Amino acid sequence: MELPPLTMEQLSQLVASNAPPSQLFEALSRYELQACLIATGSNGLTAGADDSTLLSMFYSSFFLVHLLTDQVSEARALTKRIPEALLQYDPSLQNCLTLLRAVWQTQHAQVYQVLRGLPWPDALQPLIRRYESFFQDKTLIAVSRSYEAIRLATAAVHLGLDEQLAEKEDPNVILNFTKCGWAWDSESKLLYPKPIVVSPTEPQSSNGIRKAMAMLGTRAC
Repeated sequence: MELPPLTMEQLSQLVASNAPPSQLFEALSRYELQACLIATGSNGLTAGADDSTLLSMFYSSFFLVHLLTDQVSEARALTKRIPEALLQYDPSLQNCLTLLRAVWQTQHAQVYQVLRGLPWPDALQPLIRRYESFFQDKTLIAVSRSYEAIRLATAAVHLGLDEQLAEKEDPNVILNFTKCGWAWDSESKLLYPKPIVVSPTEPQSSNGIRKAMAMLGTRAC
């Protein structure tokens, strides 16, 4: 089947779709050659706003889908293939670089700050929301397996929850974790995570994990 031309409309439809991340990655991978030809033919940012906007949308989307499919090293490699002028001056791609550093360095609080606090175009918001959910799911699994005990505030930071409320041992924050099967010791003031086991045949964001994350409160807390 012939690949449709790379356009803002086509990209917006892909980004806003509920297609599995693997399908999004495959679709965007097929468009990279077209993006490269557009960039080469237009000299990046110098040829006009339309091409620049299209390239920004494509490369930002492709970058986020790399992260959404847990290909962090490959996301780093992608930044080497983005036209240098675009990478240096485009706000969305600068945000992507900031996000990459935070993810690469496992700076959990910084990841949430970048996703929630930096100005992302409306067209990218579906991918931003999906990656935040993915990152929380992945972190929840990692924390549940890596820690025998963890401070409430530390767990809150890892999962993008309200650290100040956690420091105050807010009962609602504690309840969110105990609903996930974790135990709270009021004397030691520690949480005892329950390891989360995910079937290798199921996507990471399984229904069970999705329900657990829903119990952890809203994404904006």
